[in-house]
Order: sequence, then structure tokens, then C-alpha cells
Amino acid sequence: MKVDRLLSILMMLVNKKKITAKELADYFEVSVRTIQRDMDTLNMAGVPIYADVGKNGGYQLLDNYKLNKSFLNVNEAKVLIAFLESLEQTVPYSEVKSIFNKFSTVLPDEIDDHKIVIKLNPLINEKNFKEHINILSNARDHFQKVHIKYMDINFRETSRIICPYSLVMMGSAWYIYGYCALREDFRIFKLSRIVSCEMLSEKFEVKELPETLPWDNNLDSRRESTKIILEVDKVLQGKLPDYFDYEDCKIEEDKIMVTLNFPVDEWLYSLLFGLVPYVKILEPAWLREEFVRRLQISIEKNIL
Repeated sequence: MKVDRLLSILMMLVNKKKITAKELADYFEVSVRTIQRDMDTLNMAGVPIYADVGKNGGYQLLDNYKLNKSFLNVNEAKVLIAFLESLEQTVPYSEVKSIFNKFSTVLPDEIDDHKIVIKLNPLINEKNFKEHINILSNARDHFQKVHIKYMDINFRETSRIICPYSLVMMGSAWYIYGYCALREDFRIFKLSRIVSCEMLSEKFEVKELPETLPWDNNLDSRRESTKIILEVDKVLQGKLPDYFDYEDCKIEEDKIMVTLNFPVDEWLYSLLFGLVPYVKILEPAWLREEFVRRLQISIEKNIL
């Protein structure tokens, strides 16, 4: 789009002393004549561009039109570029791609020093993730319904027709939020549980969103939590920050006391099993008994 190209050219001129029509034409994959017309358009819009001719010629802005770059230093820019690049590769929005392209033009080529790397794609089943997120984002942009096959936590497959509204990333997980025809209400679906995804030709009418949205609060905020006290061997001291806040942990001699307020569900049990054999559940007693029961079942299954 011409407006996008004009804005990108202006940003490049703001951040470079001089640039040739050939360099701009190669970058935007247009003709030199098109770039010359773009320069005329910018001039008519009041942007003071002038051109030097000769071997070292090129377009540049009058010095008094240059912007002060102190609002963003190179290190700050690296963080934004790393995030935008990963987002552009993960979520196929034309707007994200446009922002990334415009922003990256204002930075020096040596910016890519890999001091910060951000990967937003899930590490498991990345191919399906990209395919599904592409379908869902396109359906959202064009207000088209989507048919999905969705697996619940008990591995039961359901067929849903949804109207996608928002792609949401919370923590390390991606979700799609939209209106579910089966439930006749807004629901949030975890992308990793979508088995298949198909965009339908049928359009949907946009409904007013609920006052409270899922990402306004923690997903567990409405679930009942249980106070849990763990005794963990000090050998896991370096690993515990991956699971718990420092404020919840207290070192006592060769043990670490961990106090939590978590909903008791399969996620919690999987977390506790990940700490075996270095964890002891002190409270509540019923959680310890259930944990031991599951351990015994696992032992019986694995005895040859």
C-alpha cells in the first residue's frame, strides 16, 4: 500500500543521513520512478526532502526536520525488534508484519546480535499451531465462523462452531476467545487442545463482548484454592524458582518449606510428581493421602 510505503520512507529518512532512490526501490521492490513519485508526494505534503546528485548523491531531510532519537536507544530497540520479529513469525497478521517492517528500517544492520531471543511458538506440535492460528486469525479478520474439533482434559472430543474474536497469549499458552454455538455463550479455547480447524464460508455478526474478559484476571482467580505446605529437599533449591515465587519459599537447614495457595487439579498433581522423590506434603493431609495413592498405583503399574 502506498501510504505504508510513504511512512516507511519517511522513517528511513529520519534515521539515515542519506539514501538513494535505487536503495529504496530495491528495498520496496518497486521502480526508481515510483520512488521519485513518492518523494514528490512527500514534498507536496510538506516534508522537506532534497536530493543531491552525483556519486555520493541521494535523498535526505533538512536537518531541522530530523527527530531526536533519544526516546529510544539501541538496547531498547533490540527488545522491541526481538519481540516484533517473533510475533510476526508466530501470528500472521498483516498489521504485525507492517509494524515490524517499518520499525526494523530505522535501526542499523548490526542490531541482530542475538543478545535477546524471544520465541512465542509452542515447542510441541509447532506445525499444527501455525496452521490453526493462521486459520483462526484469518477467520477473525473476515468475521467467518470456524469449525473446530476440541479435546477436553478427559480426552473427550467435541465438535464446535465458534466465532473467533481474540487470539490471546497468557503465560506460555495460546488461546482463542470467541462465541461458541454449542454453549451459546463466549468461551476461551486452548489452542493445544484443538485437534482440527476449518474456516467456514458462513459469516457471523459481531456480538457485544462480556464486561469481564478471561484475560482481565488469572484463569484460576474464580476457582477455590487450597493452602498447601510442602517440605522440599534442598537439592532442588535451584529448580524451585521455575515453579514457585521466592516469597513462598523458606530455607530451614537442609529443607525448603514452601507455602502455596493453589487449586487442586491435575496440573497440581503433575507438578508434585515432577518434584519426586524430593517432596513431602505436610498439609493438607487429604492431599498427601491422594498423592500417595497415585504413587502406589504408578508403582504397581511399573513393577515387572
